[in-house]
Amino acid sequence: MQLNSASMNRALLTLCGLLLAVAATQPATAGETVSVGLTTQGAGSNDIPIALPLPKGDGSGADEYYATLKRDLEISGYFKIIDPKAYVEPASAGIHLGEFDFASWRTPGAAALAKTSLGASGEGLRAEVWVYDVAGGTKLGAKAFSGPKTAGRTLAHRTADAIISLVTGNRSFFDTRVAFVANGSGNKEVYVMDVDGGGKRQITKNKSINLAPRWNHSGTALCFTSYFNGNPDLYVADLLKSAIRRVSARTGINTGCSWSPSGESIALTLSPGSDSDIFTIDPLAGTQIARLTSSPGIDVSPSWSPDGSKLAFVSERGGGAQIYVMNADGSNVHRVSFQGAQNTSPSWSPKGDKIAFVGRDGGFDVFTVNLDGSGMTRVTQGAGDNEDPSWSPDGDYLVFSSTRTGSAHIWLSSADGRHQVQLSQGAGGYTNPHWSNHLSW
Repeated sequence: MQLNSASMNRALLTLCGLLLAVAATQPATAGETVSVGLTTQGAGSNDIPIALPLPKGDGSGADEYYATLKRDLEISGYFKIIDPKAYVEPASAGIHLGEFDFASWRTPGAAALAKTSLGASGEGLRAEVWVYDVAGGTKLGAKAFSGPKTAGRTLAHRTADAIISLVTGNRSFFDTRVAFVANGSGNKEVYVMDVDGGGKRQITKNKSINLAPRWNHSGTALCFTSYFNGNPDLYVADLLKSAIRRVSARTGINTGCSWSPSGESIALTLSPGSDSDIFTIDPLAGTQIARLTSSPGIDVSPSWSPDGSKLAFVSERGGGAQIYVMNADGSNVHRVSFQGAQNTSPSWSPKGDKIAFVGRDGGFDVFTVNLDGSGMTRVTQGAGDNEDPSWSPDGDYLVFSSTRTGSAHIWLSSADGRHQVQLSQGAGGYTNPHWSNHLSW
């Protein structure tokens, strides 16, 4: 028997190990994971055809929920969402195993199927997702979530996390946020947003210039530089208490902050003399802990290694601005970037193996490099200026600011640059992004 191309593709998906799980048919309780299944070529591959029909239920918040869920899956870079115009399943079909025919989803070429329901539950909302392997006719898993009536977006993010986990086996990032600077109010203020660009929340409202927000490891605070009192001083915003306090107001600059993984110190750039050097201070008292550099020329933009044992930074000690690495006590300084004359804004991968940075090649572009200087990879090219890279918690993605559409916006890219998508919405003027760890609030 000769297979047509669609049948051959489905057969290949089966042989490649896409069909790994058969699970119980009872609905999952909140937070329950039934099984893990489909494989993929990785973040940014867009290689899993998935069907995402509209949610069943009483219609409570369904439009916002579905739009958010669809955008999340598109942002993840794992999926190719099949056009709903190709769906042939009757409206009477259910979402649970045995309540629909898998053949309806093989026709449009789906490899995976995510069926959802959303409706009122007491005083709040309840979302349920069932994820299926279409070619094998099996359930990969199911989860259910509850929240207040205003939690449609949050439930959609949690649904996206569940789908990605069940299909790829990987943890997603929709329980994280991105801090950034925007000038929509006419001033440079600090904001945070969900990874899909929604849920925007203004942190500073001082009508001044605020720059370079950086998350602490727990995601409960941001350090940033502000000119509110005329000098570039360092501040900390406690996001749980909605309180902001100044922690360093030394003469000269107090910029480029980076929290240590333990949260016990902040590395930053100070200029007590004619040069800019890197110091560590106590994040509560603001007292100096140590001076880490003292070379001629500038030393700026520290970024901690994930284990807290080292720092990447920018230095002009060899001539032009280049990326260097040193131990946390300032010893064992060595150069990492060797190509290009101006390399800045280092960001250490949570995996510990790479550093992202900005290099000037006509315009500004994002690159990654191994710790020994090898394996330099270009992430962006020929699309405006791309600056201030920051890693996702898993080290598979980066956010950065890009002017490719004319005005600066926050963009997401897979670490290899294959998949790139704009996150921020509105008029533009978005800069200095920094990606949080997984959050519990």
